Amino acid sequence: MTGRLLASGREADVFEIDGTRVLRRYRRDADVTAEAEAMRYVGALDYPVPEVHSASGIDMVLERLDGPTMATSGLPPAECASILADLHRRLHELPPWPDAPAGTSIVHLDLHPENVLMTARGPVVIDWCNVRADDPDLDTAMTALILAEVSLWDHPMSALARATLDEFLAIAPGDPRRLVADVAAQRRGQTVTLTPDELEVVDRAVSLVRG
Repeated sequence: MTGRLLASGREADVFEIDGTRVLRRYRRDADVTAEAEAMRYVGALDYPVPEVHSASGIDMVLERLDGPTMATSGLPPAECASILADLHRRLHELPPWPDAPAGTSIVHLDLHPENVLMTARGPVVIDWCNVRADDPDLDTAMTALILAEVSLWDHPMSALARATLDEFLAIAPGDPRRLVADVAAQRRGQTVTLTPDELEVVDRAVSLVRG
């Protein structure tokens, strides 16, 4: 039995278990094992993620976190960009898995303001289903591209996304523009949770990122 619904994303729902735990359940066929292992790995290296209590099939029991997302926190764009850039930098500096290809880093590939919770202990990154070892510039490119897309949508956070994009491009580690036109745009174009109207702006979003 699940408890009260606390939040719903594009792929998963979060239910209350008790005062310290939540159940995150995918609405699609999924195996959360690799995602949970990655979260435990980066968490053991002091990267800010929810504690994983258990994981099986489509379900993960996670630490319950209190606080708004960055998108709804009221933080100014410059601070949002600074936090995003710092979270990328910290993640990419972690030692990757022993079998990771040479020259790669751990990348989140969906690190944007709605996937950062502003908690009492600081920013905490959620939704790790895309995590893998890859070029860190792809990670920052994905963040920049998502911000650019949201800025073009009819979305409550469109103005914040555009202002945050400009600030992020100025301070992001690496080069978020290098892979945005081909690799990042291709990934976004294949995202099954985006609507046709949302997919339609990807090329325009690439142009915004490239400047």
